[in-house]
Amino acid sequence: MARRVIFLITDLDLGGCPLLLLRLVRDMKARGRFAPLVASIKSAGPVGRGICAAGVDVVSLHAAGPWDFTAFNRWIGLLHSQQPAAVVSLLIHANLLATAAATAAPPCPYLHTLHTLQDRPRWHWPLSGFIAGRSAGVAAPSRAILNRLTLKGYCGPCFTAPNGIDVEKFLNAVPPEPSQRPWPAGSTVVGYVGRFDPVKRLDALVRGFARLLLSDYHRWERLQLVLIGYGPMEGPLRKLAAELGVSSHIYFPGPTAAPEIWYKTLDVFINPCDVEGFGLSVVEAMAAGVPVMARSGGAMDEIITHDASGWLYGPDELSGRAKGAGRGAIRLRFASPDAEADAIARALRTLLSDAALRGRLAMGGVNRVVGRYTTAKMVLKYEEILEKIIG
Repeated sequence: MARRVIFLITDLDLGGCPLLLLRLVRDMKARGRFAPLVASIKSAGPVGRGICAAGVDVVSLHAAGPWDFTAFNRWIGLLHSQQPAAVVSLLIHANLLATAAATAAPPCPYLHTLHTLQDRPRWHWPLSGFIAGRSAGVAAPSRAILNRLTLKGYCGPCFTAPNGIDVEKFLNAVPPEPSQRPWPAGSTVVGYVGRFDPVKRLDALVRGFARLLLSDYHRWERLQLVLIGYGPMEGPLRKLAAELGVSSHIYFPGPTAAPEIWYKTLDVFINPCDVEGFGLSVVEAMAAGVPVMARSGGAMDEIITHDASGWLYGPDELSGRAKGAGRGAIRLRFASPDAEADAIARALRTLLSDAALRGRLAMGGVNRVVGRYTTAKMVLKYEEILEKIIG
């Protein structure tokens, strides 16, 4: 008989973690070893409807705010009614609720998951370390996250469970017709897909792109930068592009529900963030067959093998150190914004000047994703972890 596992998450709005959970519980239910149920602290959003459509039950705790204790009571009631074999919590608020309620609920192992390497808010890591010490184990999509947690004093069971995607969806996507793309036909296009948050360092990307474009405008006049997504940095990025004189070469198509078709329009995908806990858009771009260029650091050193499955750049790129070593908690910074822009421009110039290199990186990226980052592999890993903590 399938054992009941409750997955507790902060919300089920559109986002990386809710969509990850949809794939996980959908395929876990289909395999039949566990019977997943999803609980959302907030009212279930659009991803919740997708989970229900996959045949997995969703319960909303309908929290009106962080101090809504009626949601706490509803969570306790759910645990008593379901008597789960295990609870898996995703994101800091869900981890906190699961820990706070554990003493008033039927005993079972709790697996907490972490998905970020960001330094802010400052209370995140001390609180995560405290919560982790009261769990049966902690799972994260990269070793870098677990390394950071151990620096906070946690020494309990750690499990690396890389996120998985539906590879065929990205590999076989059909790009929009040239007439439906906002940039001129025949352009060379580099781009980013995701949220426009300060931590993503998109300002550095714009500066590096401008530095390359203006270094030899006659050579690079057909080069375009496409930033697909939304977020608080869009206004400042548009202003920066105008100040640098490159607005006519930067496009903001807006958010998309079908990122797979836009990856297919890019000649190079770029991720300039150095604190990625995983980097879902990087893996998606690799699956789509796009050569990926990323800032070394965080999970990028685990996902990408430099000059094989992608191209890494960083402040130590000329030191001769082998990339892909997974430095984890160590964060190296550029000496100045100019040095960072120069590194981005230099890496872009290398990739755009060598079609054979881009082809080799694209093929290496697809092979890397197929070998490690599929939904099937993610489900198998979580089932293995659940067997360990339940047993």
